Amino acid sequence: MRSVEEQMKEINRRRTIYTEQKKIRRLTGLATVLGILLISAMLYIPGVRGNVETVNLSYLGSTILGPEAGGYVIVALLAFALGVTVTLMIQKKRKINESTGKAVEL
Repeated sequence: MRSVEEQMKEINRRRTIYTEQKKIRRLTGLATVLGILLISAMLYIPGVRGNVETVNLSYLGSTILGPEAGGYVIVALLAFALGVTVTLMIQKKRKINESTGKAVEL
């Protein structure tokens, strides 16, 4: 039978694991939402989906200066936010794996 101190340590360890898993679930949901927003922005914002009709490649760099450049900015911000969220999720998962010594499912 375990002593009271051992039981309290085990309770605290399990509570820490549970809260970290909860944070991972939140980050996974956020990453999913950001991914959906990124894909929908790429499909529905007119500036991102536009066709480039010129053959001369020297004009391609100037297309970002056009009036529909806002679409590119939105897609870039969503992609950055998605990258940050996935990075945080991976760091949390690694922290749990190191503290428990075993793999934790997402």
